[in-house]
Amino acid sequence: MTKRTKDEAAQHAADLMADGYHCSEAIFIAVGKHELGKVSDEMIRMTTPFAGGIGSQHKDLCGALTGGIMAIGAIDGRSDSSVNDDNCLALTSEYRDAFLEKFGSLVCEDLKQGACGEITRQASLLLMNLLEEAK
Repeated sequence: MTKRTKDEAAQHAADLMADGYHCSEAIFIAVGKHELGKVSDEMIRMTTPFAGGIGSQHKDLCGALTGGIMAIGAIDGRSDSSVNDDNCLALTSEYRDAFLEKFGSLVCEDLKQGACGEITRQASLLLMNLLEEAK
């Protein structure tokens, strides 16, 4: 995947936020469509409660983080308990740690001082780079 393709997908996440989507929805839609080709309405709806932390209270994990984690699950999660999930869990941990290193916090309230659209764009790019490295 080219840098330009990743940049376009990350910008799509920021554009979705400008169009009224929440951070959790925007990163899931942009990265999900980029990696899976499409995402269902049901999958998108599952990301809505994580907007602005949880329930838009801004006190919990940033929606760009949780939406990204949900994208990891959609891409590499399991639906059968007999399937090894080590790779999915390792990638999730790596995304969490990289997010913390890049933004200095995992908490919405701490990050809300910045431009959420830009954070979501950068988090999308970060996640796509990690997904590419994991392949």
